[in-house]
Amino acid sequence: MVSANHVRSEAVGEILKELRIRDKFFDRRFLKNDFTNEQRLSMLFNAVAICHQTRNLYSPGHNLYGWDYIEKAFTDLAENNNPLLNPDFVVTLNAKELQNQLLVMFSDTGKASDSSLDNIEERAELYFSINKLIINKYHGLFSEFLLSTENLLLNNGKGFYELLSEINAFSDPRRKKSSFLLKLLIDAGLYHFNDEQNYIPIVDYHMQRVLLRLGCVEVIDPEYDFKLKNNIPVDTDIPVRQACIDAFHTISEVSGLNVWVMNDIFWPLGRSCCNQTTLCTDKKCSKNPCTFDLMIQTNQHNQCIFEEVCQSFLKGMPKEYNEPNITTHYY
Repeated sequence: MVSANHVRSEAVGEILKELRIRDKFFDRRFLKNDFTNEQRLSMLFNAVAICHQTRNLYSPGHNLYGWDYIEKAFTDLAENNNPLLNPDFVVTLNAKELQNQLLVMFSDTGKASDSSLDNIEERAELYFSINKLIINKYHGLFSEFLLSTENLLLNNGKGFYELLSEINAFSDPRRKKSSFLLKLLIDAGLYHFNDEQNYIPIVDYHMQRVLLRLGCVEVIDPEYDFKLKNNIPVDTDIPVRQACIDAFHTISEVSGLNVWVMNDIFWPLGRSCCNQTTLCTDKKCSKNPCTFDLMIQTNQHNQCIFEEVCQSFLKGMPKEYNEPNITTHYY
């Protein structure tokens, strides 16, 4: 149905050889801070658990969207020693209480009614379940969870991926949230793993859109292709995600960049430069400031760095493909 185009992926990898990520991207307060290790771990685990389909999440007061708003909200929790980062407290809350507290977290006014956090029942359940697991199996300590993995992703049922999959928020068989959490833990200096061959690249909907438009992922099935181009709901996005995973392995190998760094490049690109607004044709980005320019060192951000190899741009149809239209909490 869908496959990776490794020749085009190699061409993209060649361009990435010259790319540099800004140092300050890794120095942001969410990752580098003086909070306790348990606070830092709780921030990361819980933030990723509730992060999916955040198109509507927005803070007008801070001009922050989606994940950027999530980072701020959880950093604020730690700054204020908020008990929402304490599993012992979280499991004492009933569903309505937890929902209300999460809504307040994502409100510029501090009123739940002004929050832009949607799917609140689902997000609260995901938040509660991970804290309950940490209480029941790891004495309320996220650090004990990490220790139990023995720094392995797969370990006869006891690796990082395997233990996380017991939680609904991290049950995705393609491990998107698990790999994203893993990357944040690495960036924050809180974890390392020894079986790199088992790492599964992060693939969210922004990244799917970019690789489809670049031509690194090709859709073979005509019906599925029509649905992607016309934003028609599909039953599954697994074929696209698997093809993206295959393409990212090729791009990583050619570029010399670790495969988890693909997220730092293609997620901000799809989020800002290659969305419903495209830098190549509209001469502006969806976000201001552009999230790609904030992460990647660019000289003059007035042209997409992939134009010379982008199949959609070369065909004159840069917005031809959309990401699969599917409802999921996997990403």
